[in-house]
Amino acid sequence: MNSHIVIQVMLCVLSCEPAEIRVWDGDSIRLGLTSRAESVRIFNIDAPEIDGQCTYESELAQQAKHRLAEIMEGRRVELFRQGNDRYGRTLAVIQVDGADVGDQLVREGLARTWSGRREAWC
Repeated sequence: MNSHIVIQVMLCVLSCEPAEIRVWDGDSIRLGLTSRAESVRIFNIDAPEIDGQCTYESELAQQAKHRLAEIMEGRRVELFRQGNDRYGRTLAVIQVDGADVGDQLVREGLARTWSGRREAWC
């Protein structure tokens, strides 16, 4: 079962305010804890799926999710919206203390740069 991770951040969009967000997986978060929370997908990366096609993908997905939570927990998180994806989620560049979170996950091997289509992890 995939459960989200709730973390505390200083969320900066138009202004900075303390916020609780849910880390859903390695490239998705939800702003707020209600059913009306905004779903946000990190722009320009692809992380493995929790319900992956193989054990390797599922385990890497859990690592990516936990690492994303670790990177953002208690930090200043800036959100730069880039539009919406085909599922209605907000696409956004997410920066923590000025560093791009997506780029960091790619460097650490927990995600890859989005190629425009899904690619197999197995």
